[in-house]
Amino acid sequence: VIVLDKSGSMGIPVCGGPHYNRLEKAKQVIKDYLVKELPDGSFAGMVFFDSRPEDVFPLVAKDEISEERLERDLSTVSPGGGTCFSPAIEQVIVDPGLLDGKRKGATMLFVTDGENSGAPWCEITEEMIQKAEELELRVIEAEIGTHYEDPSLEKLINRTNGERIVIDKNIIKSELKSLLHKAFKTQEEIEQEEEERKEEIKKIDEIPGYVPFSSVYLPVGSIIPWLGGTLAKVNLPGNWQYCDGSEIILGPMKGQKTPNLNEYGRFLRGTEERLDEYMYQEAMLGDHEHEIYDPGHSHSDRGHSHSYEDYGKPNWEGDDSNDRGMVRPEGRSKRTGTSYADIMSSKTGMRVKGAEQINSYCSTSQIGQETRPANMLIRWIIKIK
Repeated sequence: VIVLDKSGSMGIPVCGGPHYNRLEKAKQVIKDYLVKELPDGSFAGMVFFDSRPEDVFPLVAKDEISEERLERDLSTVSPGGGTCFSPAIEQVIVDPGLLDGKRKGATMLFVTDGENSGAPWCEITEEMIQKAEELELRVIEAEIGTHYEDPSLEKLINRTNGERIVIDKNIIKSELKSLLHKAFKTQEEIEQEEEERKEEIKKIDEIPGYVPFSSVYLPVGSIIPWLGGTLAKVNLPGNWQYCDGSEIILGPMKGQKTPNLNEYGRFLRGTEERLDEYMYQEAMLGDHEHEIYDPGHSHSDRGHSHSYEDYGKPNWEGDDSNDRGMVRPEGRSKRTGTSYADIMSSKTGMRVKGAEQINSYCSTSQIGQETRPANMLIRWIIKIK
């Protein structure tokens, strides 16, 4: 059962644009996983919560999952509200469409980016923890961006043989996908996969088309481009992993994350700096100047006129002793107009040098959300052992 925080902070934008936030990213990963990668025979249900569980999707079998319906249902879930753990966890345990208080052996993937509310009803009770133990529920918690202390959640995780993992807020996709993979497989299946991977390493020189490493040596940590298994017609060797931010499972780098190159389409460049950690550089537009050529422009004034009424000088009529009387204008009115005039400036127009070439290029190119040269997509892989 996937339990996902949809509180207001999950609306914080992530890479992909101002309308692409943590919640949208998580929803996209969940949808893709359930539709394309959910193991055969699995059942999946979802609960989205803020201060209370508001969107509940009952358990369904893999073959009953419809991409169109999933897309429609998830589109109604939006961020907002506070963060309260207990009601959401209780919903999973007692809801008839989920565990119904009796379905055993399930895994709960609990994903949040915020600290539990301090309200008493948000604390996970001992009774709830005991019920989870009775149901043999395993709780995996993913904290997006930061680690925080919550004693009641910590107790639930420890007593259900679960784990807490902090997800880098910049690589939600790869890390959440890895956790979904872990949540929908038993520990035995995970261990079996690791053993199979070790066996692949032993047979590496026997893979068709592969040059033995006795002839070509690549040290651990080497990163190379790869077309992928579909086009190359071979599986990824067991001592290599995709550069997608996933946890390294073998070799001297075990427990670290692979560099996340594939999710964001990063390229590689050299440096003389000592690398004690992965160093990412974000997109940047270098400071530069444009040369301006000004051939001139013109202004034209076709002329205009002004008019007024001239009544001559005033003439006083009346009794000066008591200041009573009136003023009469002397003379007749007249209307005067100006002659028309044309005013012409020297030419002072301007254009960007080379604009013809720029316009020609832009008219045949694509406009989008990134600046890039022509390229071919590949998958970066890293040698881990």
